[in-house]
Amino acid sequence: MLEHRLQVSQTKTEPRTFGRQTALAVGLAGIIIGWLILNLFTSWTGFAMEMDSKLAGGEETASALGRFFGALVLVLFFAENEGWRLRWVASGLVVLGLGHLVFGYLEPQIQNEPAELNESLYEALVAQILACALFAIGLVPRTPPRLWSLIVAVILAGLPMAVYFYIFEVLKDEDLMPALTHLESAVDTLGAGSPLEWLTVWNWIFYPIPFVLAASAVAGGILRVREGGGNGGWRAPWWWLLPAVVLLAGAQLHEVFWPSGYTGSVLTTAEFLRLVLTVVVVVGGIIELWRIGSERAALLAAEEERNRRLEELSVMKADFSAMVAHELGTPLAAIRGNADMLTARDLDPETRASALAAIRSETAALNALIADVRAAAAGEREDFAVQPRPVSIDTILSEAAAFARTLPGGHELIVLRETDGVVRADADRIGQVLRNLLSNASKYSPDGTPIELRALPGRGGCVRLEVADKGPGIAPRDIGRILEKFGRGRDAAGKKVAGVGLGLYLSRRIVSSHGGELEVRSKLGEGSVFAFELEIAEDDQT
Repeated sequence: MLEHRLQVSQTKTEPRTFGRQTALAVGLAGIIIGWLILNLFTSWTGFAMEMDSKLAGGEETASALGRFFGALVLVLFFAENEGWRLRWVASGLVVLGLGHLVFGYLEPQIQNEPAELNESLYEALVAQILACALFAIGLVPRTPPRLWSLIVAVILAGLPMAVYFYIFEVLKDEDLMPALTHLESAVDTLGAGSPLEWLTVWNWIFYPIPFVLAASAVAGGILRVREGGGNGGWRAPWWWLLPAVVLLAGAQLHEVFWPSGYTGSVLTTAEFLRLVLTVVVVVGGIIELWRIGSERAALLAAEEERNRRLEELSVMKADFSAMVAHELGTPLAAIRGNADMLTARDLDPETRASALAAIRSETAALNALIADVRAAAAGEREDFAVQPRPVSIDTILSEAAAFARTLPGGHELIVLRETDGVVRADADRIGQVLRNLLSNASKYSPDGTPIELRALPGRGGCVRLEVADKGPGIAPRDIGRILEKFGRGRDAAGKKVAGVGLGLYLSRRIVSSHGGELEVRSKLGEGSVFAFELEIAEDDQT
């Protein structure tokens, strides 16, 4: 029933989660497109603004480091679960970061001046095409290619980079590369008017390429999330990775109309969107590291608790071995002593009968001990189960009372029956529970004190069975321990009582198998009450 509820819950929440992610991506794309249209109709020139060169250099460096950080988080913490998909995405972030770091920061520092506008535009174009291609390769295919494809992609991407370097750096001949704008510098875009006036046809040919690749990556990311490729909707890292890809596509769309390259002195809408992309990647990576750290801390705490429980179990097993050896030793010694007594020739009949009775008694104790060990072992098996059938309360109480009258100590058994009827129970198993509770009550109560066996109305129409004694009671710290395997309480002097600690553990397992819980109420010096509830049979309820 619990598994069914979980499955129903997942089928209800996952589509809703995927729908929210899709809505977020579509909404963000709508804002970016609306901003573009607003700029075109109001001649904002792509939100272009001039920046100080030092501030621009810092922005380029921070953007590069932020993207490197995002790529590192993806590769170290998520690539193993997502396969090669996130490795391709991380490679795209690395290329974006390298473009800003090499062309936007290092090159101007080495040359002591920004690159020419056309040269800078080609630098940015090559880096953007390669980065968007890596994003698309990672997100569009249902099964992304592996390492050899990545190597081939890098080699192919290196060809235009080599051509660019040869033309601009070796030949120093910019005329070999067609101009992408009619402007001399990026600053001229601040008053250049409509993009249709200062962009060349080569710009409209080349710049849509990275946009188409980025848009494909957005579509692929939405499909992967809706197919469950995002590990359950809002789980890491898709909740921030998909918006980052949308921002990348939006930046490439704005780049078509207001290309800026790595000039460093002008901030356009495309640069602004890429800056927001970096912020999203950094914030998402930080949140993921915090979440992973919290999960690791929880796992570490759970592992420490598990180790502690294993150490306790090891100690309990050692104690169990010692207890079994002690419990076996006492009756065996008594049997041996009485057997030696029986070998005497002049033994009178009365003494012989007493010795035989003692041997039978100790043999019965050994059988009881072996039965407890076997029953506990059976209770540990996964196939341990009860077979509930309709059984009357009268039958359960009568058999338990008959057993109680055979117990030593001269205890008066008081049977209190306030309810009657038929319950669903495994009669043999429930009888075993009551026999164990009655035996404990007899063992730990002073001789001659009464023991009560009660059948009372329980919660929700159940029948509540109780065994109450007038013994010394159980210390609060021992109540939980005595229900555990090999667990034993302490007497008034604080010493552990005799026994192997299996009876109550097995009783709790049997009651649990009936859908109930073995409850303990005790007060030192006033006795204890052990109780559990059984469900009334349906036929009897009607």
